[in-house]
Amino acid sequence: MTTDTMTLAFELAALRQVREPQAVVVDARRWAQNVGLVSIDSCAAHAFSAKHLIRRDFQVAPTTSNFQHLSSRVTTARHVLVGEAPDCPDYLPQQHWEYFALADAASAASWELDNNETTSRKQVTSWLARVFRSKG
Repeated sequence: MTTDTMTLAFELAALRQVREPQAVVVDARRWAQNVGLVSIDSCAAHAFSAKHLIRRDFQVAPTTSNFQHLSSRVTTARHVLVGEAPDCPDYLPQQHWEYFALADAASAASWELDNNETTSRKQVTSWLARVFRSKG
């Protein structure tokens, strides 16, 4: 697939579930001309992008009008949303947009998902390291 054929949007909640968000976005840029984030909370999206060094071409709130406007602004043959839910969200316009659940997209693209047990263990380990460092 050439890079001028697709605009790809990730729901922030979906991108938070992958093991290496930056690697996923870099990989997506190999076959998508535009890559962006969808989030109700623009501050959270900005913070996540900064933390994981993610370059995004756009950021939109999840509304039908935002997606209609985006598809009229970018001239790609396909517009795809990768989201966390198994079914297409109500806000995504059926015209001009396709939907892929994260699990399906990750499987097709060989992206690793981060499981909650690993994430929780990392958080606890990090917290314990800070506690023991501060006592020493």
